[in-house]
Amino acid sequence: MEDYIQIKEKKDCVGCRACEKICPQKAIIMQEDEEGFIYPIVLDDKCVKCGICKKVCPLLNEVKKEKPLKTYAIKNKDEECARKSTSAGIAYLFSKKIIEKNGCVFGSKLNKDMTVNQIEVTNLEGLDEIRGSKYIFSDTKETFVDVKNELLKDKKVIYIGTPCQIAGLKSFLKKDFDNLYTIDFICHGVPSQKLFLKYIKYLEEKIRQSIIYYDFRNKEKKVWGNFCAKILTNNNKNVYINANSDPYYYNFLKGNTYRESCYDCKFAKKERVSDITLGDFWGIELIDSNFYDDNGVSAVLINSEKGRKLFLELVNDIEFKEVLLDDILKKNKNLERPTERKITRNNIYYGIDTLSPKKFVKKNLIIKNKVKNFIKTIIPIKIKNKIKKILK
Repeated sequence: MEDYIQIKEKKDCVGCRACEKICPQKAIIMQEDEEGFIYPIVLDDKCVKCGICKKVCPLLNEVKKEKPLKTYAIKNKDEECARKSTSAGIAYLFSKKIIEKNGCVFGSKLNKDMTVNQIEVTNLEGLDEIRGSKYIFSDTKETFVDVKNELLKDKKVIYIGTPCQIAGLKSFLKKDFDNLYTIDFICHGVPSQKLFLKYIKYLEEKIRQSIIYYDFRNKEKKVWGNFCAKILTNNNKNVYINANSDPYYYNFLKGNTYRESCYDCKFAKKERVSDITLGDFWGIELIDSNFYDDNGVSAVLINSEKGRKLFLELVNDIEFKEVLLDDILKKNKNLERPTERKITRNNIYYGIDTLSPKKFVKKNLIIKNKVKNFIKTIIPIKIKNKIKKILK
């Protein structure tokens, strides 16, 4: 039996970098596979077979999970904050509280080169850089080490990431810190950065302009619940794309493009590894139509006493309603199980290095039922909600 990390199946690694960052000999590097996902490679000439890397892997070791103490539907009283955010801007409010206490926040940033990685933010202005969802794998880079350094300075720290990243961070730290708050989200899965870059090239060829910014869920043209992306081009032109008619968005929502470990996720369950879990409260209009809000309603799971205390600091900034966990589960199945791996996933990345962006998208990122999807985009959300209530 090996004394070091050895990935035999792609589903056995989440790419969190915990093993790489814990290695005292710097004997592990992360390397992209043909699909663009990173995996650890052990350098035999440096490895002393101490086994530390295996002890921090969140898939090889059990990470403490807790059942939610309380579950809420939450709206943000600050409409502008909610409008700028993916859902209701609750992660922003938690982060703001920590920044105001001279703490720091770690979250995902979309860079100018269209890659995504976790960064550290120490001021309110920087929070805009990590606001909103990015439907791409976010590289943790050096953040696990940075988190530990900040914690040892007695700084309050929030780390916002996927459940597997939170598990990797906790394994890396080896102990609980009272000044660390972890926030994960109800995660479907993550495509590779390589796939997103291929898609960006396709869009640039299609609109014949360079893309300098991409906002995954924008509310300028659509209300919460209607997925729409906003693109900013190099000549300051805004382009809006409906999710149901966009190849990248469509295949993400269908679960066709995720990392292999996402389909076997051990963290897609009601018991959570984080202090707080956030998500969209899909179906809130069926539970309490008066609580629905065009700017978004968040589902919030308070999973620890530490998370509960942080939540209490927000009560003046939010409207909230206690709900049953089952109410959230109805439209958030990834709280119970991983996304199903469909046969479509087998060839979704085929030709990513050899086919032109146009041919790759046309061949692999296929949109089915285009007419049906188009109709979905033109029906106002309020009409959709009325139809849902009638069907219920």
